[in-house]
Parts: sequence; structure tokens; C-alpha cells
Amino acid sequence: MDPEPRATFSRIGGHVALDLINTVEWRLSDERREEDLRHYSDAVRWARQLELISADEAESLSSPAAQASPEAEQELTQIIALREALYAALFTAGGSQPVVEHYREAIGHADLVRHDDDWMWTLPVDLSLPRRRIALAAIDLMTRSDLSHLSRCQDAECGWVFLDTSPRSNRRWCVSSDCGNRNRVREYYARARSIRAGEKA
Repeated sequence: MDPEPRATFSRIGGHVALDLINTVEWRLSDERREEDLRHYSDAVRWARQLELISADEAESLSSPAAQASPEAEQELTQIIALREALYAALFTAGGSQPVVEHYREAIGHADLVRHDDDWMWTLPVDLSLPRRRIALAAIDLMTRSDLSHLSRCQDAECGWVFLDTSPRSNRRWCVSSDCGNRNRVREYYARARSIRAGEKA
């Protein structure tokens, strides 16, 4: 039986493409790792909450027929593959080519349309829409000038990622009240044990 789907998704990354990477809980732990995008409907809810798709687009993609189609699950598989390719490119010295291939496919289906003074990419509203919007966002992230601020939570098992925009660029934790507090408590007890061991020596 599947766990209950997440009601809300994290938005701590500082960029939607990083928030996609953070749809894996406890990424660095073989025992605790948990996937948030278990069904295509999860990917649609994530894309809506992160404002990659509109309410009308989400409703169109959430029809029972669309959700139950084999194509929907294939799209979910591709979204996860894109997410992992982006993580590899940014954090494990993986090549960028898989991300670029998703981007090229998205651009191949896009039109550049002017809205007032702005130009925007428009894409067909079909099952591929979330993945194609993600691909555009991924390249936007990878071509930013501030990737020197790219960081990963220092918890040994967490693996969530973010742009460190703190004044001193010294952010250690994805969420200070979560991983931060847990590790501060762990460090406190480790210091206390070290002190007690020294007193007994």
C-alpha cells in the first residue's frame, strides 16, 4: 500500500529546478530514501504548487482518462530521469547532455509568443507539459551566473539542495528547524560525550 501522498511540496531550493531535486526525501540514505513523485498525479500537483502550470492546465492533466493512461506513467518516468540527470550534472560531475536533450525536445514543441512587452515560451497542454516546463527551468538554472551559491544540506542523509543567499554564504542546512536542529543536538551530545571521556582519562 502506497504511503499518503504529500499534501504540499518543499520550496526551499530558491529555484523551481532545485525544488524538483528535493522531491526525494533522504536522498543520501539507502534505508530512508523516499520518492515523493510516485504517480503522474503527484507530478501534476507538484507542478501546480510550484506554479509551473496553471490551475486550468492542471485540471486538464488531471482527468481520470489522462491519469490512467500508460503515457502518463511514461511521462512520470521521464520527469524522474530528468530530475536525476539534473542532480548528477549539478552535484556529481555528471554530464549535461541528458538535460540538454530534454530541453531540445521541449523547445521543439514550443512557440515564442509576445504578451505585451514580454516574450514567453508556450507549449501544448498535453501530458508532456510538466516535463517540458521543467526542462526549460533546468536550463535556466544551469545558465545562471550565481551557481557558486549552489549548496547541499550538510546532514549526512538529507541531500536536499538550495541556492545559499544568506548574507555570509554560510547556510549549512536545508531547513534550520529540521536538519539544523537535529544536527545541533547531535553535535551537542557528541561534544558532551567527548568531554566526559576526557575527564575519565
